[in-house]
Amino acid sequence: MNNTITSAPKPVNWQRRKQLVNWSGYAALGFGTLCGATGFRKVKIPQKRIIHKYSAYLAGITSFLHLGFIKGLDRIFEKRQ
Repeated sequence: MNNTITSAPKPVNWQRRKQLVNWSGYAALGFGTLCGATGFRKVKIPQKRIIHKYSAYLAGITSFLHLGFIKGLDRIFEKRQ
């Protein structure tokens, strides 16, 4: 009466992962572009510094998220399999 238990690896949702990487990359690119555009002296927008500052913060956050989704998820999925 030997009962063997076999575990099947959890399937990876590659489409969702690719979607997260794409969204975070485009968000980082967009916020970085906005930050760069508002950094020029010739741009005459009220509250230019506030827009520049917060878009820089958001660009940095989304860049780290993008890197995390690319590199971090590889390590998580390798451990599970």
